[in-house]
Amino acid sequence: MLRWVILVVAVVFLTGAATLIVQYLPESSPEPTSQVAVVSGDIKGPQPRIVLTEDQTFNFGKMPKHDKSSHAWPIQNTGEAPLEIRLQGKTTCSCTVAKPGENEALVIPPGGKDQIVLSWHTNKDLGEDLSQGGTFLTNDPRQPTFSLTVMGKVYPAVSIYPPEALQFPQISNEEAHSARIAIFSRDRPDLKVTGIATSKPGLLVADVKPMPEADAKQLKAEKAQVITVTIKPGMPLGRFDEEMVIHTDHPKEPEIKVSVLGHAFGPISVTPEGVRQMNVDGTRGFSRELVVTVRSDKGTRFEVVQKPSPLEISIAPNDDARHKGRYRMTVTVPPGTAPSKIEGEIVLKTNDQRAAEVRIPVKMLVTRSGAGG
Repeated sequence: MLRWVILVVAVVFLTGAATLIVQYLPESSPEPTSQVAVVSGDIKGPQPRIVLTEDQTFNFGKMPKHDKSSHAWPIQNTGEAPLEIRLQGKTTCSCTVAKPGENEALVIPPGGKDQIVLSWHTNKDLGEDLSQGGTFLTNDPRQPTFSLTVMGKVYPAVSIYPPEALQFPQISNEEAHSARIAIFSRDRPDLKVTGIATSKPGLLVADVKPMPEADAKQLKAEKAQVITVTIKPGMPLGRFDEEMVIHTDHPKEPEIKVSVLGHAFGPISVTPEGVRQMNVDGTRGFSRELVVTVRSDKGTRFEVVQKPSPLEISIAPNDDARHKGRYRMTVTVPPGTAPSKIEGEIVLKTNDQRAAEVRIPVKMLVTRSGAGG
């Protein structure tokens, strides 16, 4: 029984001793902290005091892409010691530059004034809503950190709608066809179109007129203009990819290029519409026949005015009298052709005024063995 009493007393003594040891042990070394200390209690001695006289977020409104701007925030030191301001890390985007920059300190004497400048550009493919800025460290114990931000809307200097290429999916080359696009500038509502040029001046034309205000508002624009693009009769048959260049008075975007795509059909048709063949055996060569059909044929003559090298092209009337107006066009890759890609168009010139030109797309891959080898 005495042993149990002694054991209990020993345990109580050791527990109390351990508590005393823990209470009087020195605190462990603190982890490294940031450059700014957390201030608590009374602040003694001369201290700086930062005063920002403007809102810490600057809204620049709207600006075009491919532009740059900056904003300065006035800073005062109403304290009794020099105020130091440093950039913490980096700004929120490489498009923003802060002054003071990295590894620099802005020092303002007691009672002094200075400014912090953020500059930014919109050269990158940014979204419509821009918000960038930086965080700064100070030696003012009452405000050890603060952030400055610029925000606003970024738009293309000049916008067109629809934004992609102008499409004419299937059109007859015996009739005129028109489509419209809108052009406007959000930062320069009075944008002027100073000229329009096309890759086919005789067949592809355009004119400009002001857009009604109600329609412009639907595009979220103060003002806009309508460009009517017209394809006149006689467009070469087959697929086309033309270009329209719009010249403006906007200094940031004086020129805009718009693709005009589509497919024209008419009195002359080609079946199939193009030549596409992969893994052509270059040692043996290759041949493909296409049927050219002429509606109300009166003895059409064809001339090959363009073809991808090294293709050989021949055209002859169909021998069957029952198929009047049909011609056989043979496209040949000569034997011994080196491995290569053959891409482009076969362009036929005709004596038919309804279709003076026919275009046939070509895409072929010539290999040494016909199996990619």
